[in-house]
Amino acid sequence: DILTMAMTIEEIRSPISRIVSEVFRRGIEWKPKFVMKCSICATEYEEAVNECEVCKKKGQQSELLEPDEQQKIRPDQFLDDCNIWDQSLIEVLKVFLFDINAIDDGFLYIVKEYFALNDEAPVMSKVLEIRRLHPATIEIDLDTQERPKNAHFFCLIHRNESVATSQESCPKCNREKVPAMYKYMYRGAPVFLLDSEVIHHSKFAPDELYGFSPILTIFEKALSLRGMDSFLYRYFFERKVPASMVMVFTDSPEELRKQSEHIAARTRGDPNYVPLIAVSSKNNRGRVELVRLFNTLQEMEYLPVRQEIRERIAAIWGVTPAWQGSPEAFGGLSTQTTQLTVMSRVVEDDQNIFHNKVFPTLLDSFGVTDWTLQLPQPEEKAESTRIAFAQQRVSVANTLIQMGFKVKIKAKEVGLDDLEFIVSGEAQNPQARFGG
Repeated sequence: DILTMAMTIEEIRSPISRIVSEVFRRGIEWKPKFVMKCSICATEYEEAVNECEVCKKKGQQSELLEPDEQQKIRPDQFLDDCNIWDQSLIEVLKVFLFDINAIDDGFLYIVKEYFALNDEAPVMSKVLEIRRLHPATIEIDLDTQERPKNAHFFCLIHRNESVATSQESCPKCNREKVPAMYKYMYRGAPVFLLDSEVIHHSKFAPDELYGFSPILTIFEKALSLRGMDSFLYRYFFERKVPASMVMVFTDSPEELRKQSEHIAARTRGDPNYVPLIAVSSKNNRGRVELVRLFNTLQEMEYLPVRQEIRERIAAIWGVTPAWQGSPEAFGGLSTQTTQLTVMSRVVEDDQNIFHNKVFPTLLDSFGVTDWTLQLPQPEEKAESTRIAFAQQRVSVANTLIQMGFKVKIKAKEVGLDDLEFIVSGEAQNPQARFGG
C-alpha cells in the first residue's frame, strides 16, 4: 500500500524520482583501488614506485603489480545485462533506491550457483543474476526469540532438499549446513537465502530489522493531496450540480417562468437580444439573489494550501522547490546556490549507500579485488571553478616548497580535478616556519 501511494501521488513520486535520477545521472565508472601493489606483502601504493618499501626494509625481493584488467571482464557483462529480464545494472539499482526512499527497505538479490569439484573440495560460487526483490515478498528469517540465522539451515549444494530447523550435516554430501538470513516467498513457497546473497538497506530508520517509511510520517498530508485531486476531478469532470442559481422573490412565479422561457427562446435566435424582465411584487418585498453552490478555487485558497503541503512532503527527502519545477523557487543567485548545495548533499548521501555497501558486496561476489565501482558527482564543476581549485593547490604547494618541504605530484598524467601533492621532510627556513 505504501509503495502504491509512492507511485500514484505525484508530490511523493516526483522528489523520489528526482533523487534516483540524479544519483545515476552520470552512470557508473570503474576506478582502481591502487596504482601499484606488492604481491608479496600486499602493500598498496597510490603512486607509481619502483620497489616495495616494506619488502625492502625486510631485505626481501618484491613484485609490484598494476590493477588486473581481467577482473573487470565478467562484471562488465552485468553492467548491460544482469538478469533474465535483460535489465542493466543501473535499471535494477534505480528500483532498489526507489524502494529505500519510499519504504525504507530495499532488497537486492545476488543469484548465485554453488558447486564443488568433489565432496572434499571447497564450495565455490558463480553469480548468475542481480535482481531487485519486492519488499512485500521477503522478510528476515527469525526464530521464536526474534534472532536471525537460527531458524532454518540448508546445504549450499543441495539447497532445496536440505532445509531443516537444525544445523546437522547434509544427508547427501555430508557438508555442514549454513544458516539462512532471509526468507523469500516465490510462487507461494519459501526460498531461504544467505546474508551474502541479499543486500538489505534502510536509510531513514536503520533498525536491526526493518526501516520505517517516511511516507508514514506525512501520511495525512499524502491523503489530503489524494483528496484534493479527487475533488478537482469531481469539480471539473463529474460535477452534475449547477455552480449557482438565481433566486427571485415574486408573487407571480408562473409569470416569471413564462418570461424565462420566452427570453431563452429569443436568446437562442438572437445572441444580441437584451432581455427586459418585469417582476411584480407586493409590499415592496421583491428582490433577486445569486446563490453560489460551489466555492471557487481562489475562495478556498486551494493552490496555496497545496503548495504548502507539497513543500512539506518534499522536505522529508531534502528535495528543494527548484528541483520540482516551481517557478517561484528561482529567486536570486544565493537562493539557487543554497538549493543546489542541499540537493547535492542529498544525492551524495544516497551515492554513499552504493559506495559503502552495495558495490563492495557485488564486487566481492565476483572476486574483484583491484577495482571498485563509483558513481560520479551529479553536479559537474564549472571550468573556472576547476581552474581555481587547481590554482589553490599549486599555491599551497609553492608555499610549502619555500618553507623547505619536499613536494612532488602524487600521480602523473592526471587531470586538474585529481591534481594532488605529497609533502615530506621538515621546514628548512626558520623565518618561514615561525612566520618571520
